[in-house]
Amino acid sequence: MRIVRLVLSAALGTSALVGIQILATDYWLWSAAPTHAYGLMAFVALDLALILGVWRVTRLAMIGPLLTAAFQFVAMLGDIIRGEPVGLPAAVFRNYLLADTAYVSLLVTQGLIMAIAIGTWALPHMHGHWPRPWRIVRN
Repeated sequence: MRIVRLVLSAALGTSALVGIQILATDYWLWSAAPTHAYGLMAFVALDLALILGVWRVTRLAMIGPLLTAAFQFVAMLGDIIRGEPVGLPAAVFRNYLLADTAYVSLLVTQGLIMAIAIGTWALPHMHGHWPRPWRIVRN
């Protein structure tokens, strides 16, 4: 369980760092969609708080990273699909987001956090149900 907490903490830390990088360098975000920037600030704060929660609380603390990552993932996909600022064509905004390495990295990181959190729940329940190694039958 300690390794899982370490990996999840690293993923949450990566998410927070990439979010901070976007907030510090994407001036267009602040001018065109300041509410999105404030939302990203909230997600960065949640990521940092969840790092502490993962280490201080029981297994139920894994639901926080899962829900936060899922909500942020859906919100970011919503930006790609229908989140263009007023006066900007959707295709231009979509191309801008998908060409932004930090944005795509943050999106991928949210998927990894979800996978880690789901795996944390699934692995203990699979105990005793692991597939047995294939045995070679010799005649």
